[in-house]
Amino acid sequence: MPKGNTVKLPRKIIETERLDLKAATRAALDMARPTKFALVTRVDAAALSRYGSPSEPEKFMPIDVVVDLCRDIGSPAIVEELARLLGFRLVPLAAEANTAPQVGYADIAVVSKEANDVITKIAEGLADDGKLDGSEVREVRKEIADNIAHLHRLDRKIAGGE
Repeated sequence: MPKGNTVKLPRKIIETERLDLKAATRAALDMARPTKFALVTRVDAAALSRYGSPSEPEKFMPIDVVVDLCRDIGSPAIVEELARLLGFRLVPLAAEANTAPQVGYADIAVVSKEANDVITKIAEGLADDGKLDGSEVREVRKEIADNIAHLHRLDRKIAGGE
């Protein structure tokens, strides 16, 4: 029984939702590289690792560290997952119409290059034995995460938020 004979009621968040948050946290941390990100936030790399670990079911990233991480990777990935779990969709704030940056050919080039990087990593990984091993999976996932971050930036730009 908890301290002080207080009965705890069941939590509102279910295990699969906690695991979804852990997965979003891991993906965001993979994009940021935990050891590098630890240098620009208030927690160390070991704590960051625990926040994404399914084997640490009660350890979640503090909200201010989530803000640091989302800004570091240029994507609100964890906040989007939180919104989804609550039945919402995160939408960028629209900037003033006359100050919104325009999408241009450079944006197309960046997104195209990032998508090509994903395809190239997959092809390289499959070339030797027809399957992706552990390190190849990590490399492909890193390229996918980079691509997602660039797509988020493009989305914000189109919406007028960057």
